[in-house]
Amino acid sequence: MSNTHDRVSSLARKFLDPQREPNFDASFGDSSISSMDAMAFAKAVGSEFNVEISAEDFANFNCLRDLVSYLDSNAS
Repeated sequence: MSNTHDRVSSLARKFLDPQREPNFDASFGDSSISSMDAMAFAKAVGSEFNVEISAEDFANFNCLRDLVSYLDSNAS
């Protein structure tokens, strides 16, 4: 597991579902995550990785694995 994966996993547990291990292949559309929780998570990811991900860009990610790939490819 990559460092990015571990950091995103920690944030997902904190902001999305503290009761379960995040499923990195589950579709965001199939989850019961509220839009408020999703935005808080997106902001936390941006802060953690020092990147700005617009709501529009974030909405294009299908799952957490897509987010990790994006972060790895845009790491400074």
